[in-house]
Amino acid sequence: MAAARLRLLDKIFPVLILLCMGIGLILGKAAPEVGQTLEPFIPLGLFLMIYPTVTRVPFDALRHSALEGRPALLSITFNYLINPLLLFSFGWLFLRSYPDLWTGLILLGIAPCIGMVLVWADLGGADNALSVSLMAWNSLIQIVSVPVWIYLLVGVRVPLPSQLILESTFLYLGLPLIVAYLTRHLALGAKGERWFKERLTPVLGKIQLAALLATLVVMFALKGEVILNEPELITYMLLPLVLFFSTLFLVGTLSACFLAKLPMDKSVTVGFHVTGRNFELSIALALTAFAASPMVAVSTVIGPLIEVPVMLSLAWTGKRLVEHFPLCCVQSRADYGERFSVDEWC
Repeated sequence: MAAARLRLLDKIFPVLILLCMGIGLILGKAAPEVGQTLEPFIPLGLFLMIYPTVTRVPFDALRHSALEGRPALLSITFNYLINPLLLFSFGWLFLRSYPDLWTGLILLGIAPCIGMVLVWADLGGADNALSVSLMAWNSLIQIVSVPVWIYLLVGVRVPLPSQLILESTFLYLGLPLIVAYLTRHLALGAKGERWFKERLTPVLGKIQLAALLATLVVMFALKGEVILNEPELITYMLLPLVLFFSTLFLVGTLSACFLAKLPMDKSVTVGFHVTGRNFELSIALALTAFAASPMVAVSTVIGPLIEVPVMLSLAWTGKRLVEHFPLCCVQSRADYGERFSVDEWC
């Protein structure tokens, strides 16, 4: 019965996501005060999305993942060398007649996600321990990289809202790690591993799902009026962003698989972390550093509207890759233990 419910939820999950986005947009247009009133609850919703994911991570595995050089090197190379130039190029191809939208596109591309990416990676069958460690790397490096890339690509010197990055890092990485560690330690000590996996983990999964759906409603209610008032902007931003997300996930995952020789769960982890974007930071930069050009902010607001359904489809793709090609092209059986039979190795 439980397995049947999980299969049903897996099938209707994309519908629930799109439904919540639609409800949020309608609320944003019909009653914009709803989004403004509920905006302070967005950080809580994001925390409740991330915390269950981190709770499932064995902390011994987390320490090991933080020392893995190949996935970290790939993630850093894509996020801080390739991605900004790639999105700049897509902007030149599709948006050079709309310089403010092009600038917004660049802002969306210069910083990797340090929040929602854990949720998408978890849904996509990724290695959660590696996912957390890659997010830690990204939260530190973007403090230096973001103003440099804005200056190189846009030609504007901007003061980076470093307080925003530090607050996001604590909320989406530090606090979930602390609470997750305490949860695991207390639950395993008091009730044992079986109770933790069979009783507590499903409850946390329901909390995560409810927080995800509720947060999407609030996020899109907050920005729905802006988006629906100028829907043609979605069509301008759609193709470059879809190409950007799809290309990065595909190339990032395949690079991890065939170049770094990682198993598929780690490969899709890299894929998600080079794809997800820090739209909270891009919107903050647009509203502060580019306040004189309001269309820049509007373009960054459109980013999550396109990113959410694309990342949802990539989560489905990643999960299928992990299920059907678990080992990808791992070179050494000794590297990853005895979890799979000999016939499954490349």
